[in-house]
Amino acid sequence: MTSKVQHLEKAVARLRPDSDPFARIKGSSPVINQCLETIRKISTTSATVLILGESGTGKELFAKAIHDLREPQTAPFIAINCGAIPGSLFESELFGYEKGAFSGADPKGKKGKIELAEGGTLFLDEIGEMPLELQVKLLRVLQEKSYFPVGGTRMKQANCRIIAATNQNLLGMIARNQFREDLYYRLNVINLVIPPLRMRKEDIYELTQTFLQEFSLLYNRHIELVPPEVFKLLFHYDWPGNVRELRNVIERITILTTDGEVKPEYLPDTFISPMEQEPSMLQETVQLHSQPELESSLSPISRSTDTFAASGKSEIDESADSSDLSYQERLDIYESKLLLQYLKTAGGNKRTLARQLGISRATLYNRMKRLGL
Repeated sequence: MTSKVQHLEKAVARLRPDSDPFARIKGSSPVINQCLETIRKISTTSATVLILGESGTGKELFAKAIHDLREPQTAPFIAINCGAIPGSLFESELFGYEKGAFSGADPKGKKGKIELAEGGTLFLDEIGEMPLELQVKLLRVLQEKSYFPVGGTRMKQANCRIIAATNQNLLGMIARNQFREDLYYRLNVINLVIPPLRMRKEDIYELTQTFLQEFSLLYNRHIELVPPEVFKLLFHYDWPGNVRELRNVIERITILTTDGEVKPEYLPDTFISPMEQEPSMLQETVQLHSQPELESSLSPISRSTDTFAASGKSEIDESADSSDLSYQERLDIYESKLLLQYLKTAGGNKRTLARQLGISRATLYNRMKRLGL
């Protein structure tokens, strides 16, 4: 009976929101660490924040982290995409409306996003798409902390933090009279610049493993690893679509990999050209696998790796209930196994492994140290 209760308690705990506000932000590169440090400082205030970053960098994840660090779990986080709402409906979506405000309106009226965010955070994504006539009304909310619902005669108080985000050059839009300068300065009390993936390539490894496990579970695939020749292609790609594009690529190769072996041809056509330009990586890997003297030439590091793998530590204990492990614990076990297999392929040489993966030795050492390898 006790074991059943404990099992249920663990199951309930897994359903609770992660206590770490940064849990969904993957990466340990200097630029990401700098962003997280800025968020920690921001979270001690209720100041308005402007998040800048290219499309696909995950601006909403960072906005949610700011919210989670400051607000209680019950506080609402309301997101609105300013580019996805027709101009004619924008005002009623943002400010709500009173009953009978216009033809076709809900007879009971409707709360706007500002009111729904009461006591929490209102996230205005793609703020550059907000119509000019509404920008002045948003400015009033920021200045006076009050607003009128559509069709209303009684002023309502705005009691929420506002975080805005954009992938556009707002200063350029101001010069073209497409965005209000006064609103820009009201929003830009604190700005947070999210780096594109091409500026944080050392994070590609961790992001790849996270997405690979996510989609392996979703599509019931059993993928042991992404071969070094495939990872090198991922690393040297420019990623114009940033983390969103990487996630889509990993979903694609997970779906196409039915035999557990990820192949370069499973990547989109945009990867073909770099693959043809750098065939040596594939050749080197094939040679490593085909050397008959590989086992005898393994360094002490590699031999200890084999002992570690043989002990079963690189895999989830089959006798244990893996459902008792958190997502991060399962990810760490998978990543440890992956690195050990890569290290064996590289003859136990960490310098060689770092070169094959296209990452610095420092990045590799840090990852292995964190995983206890």
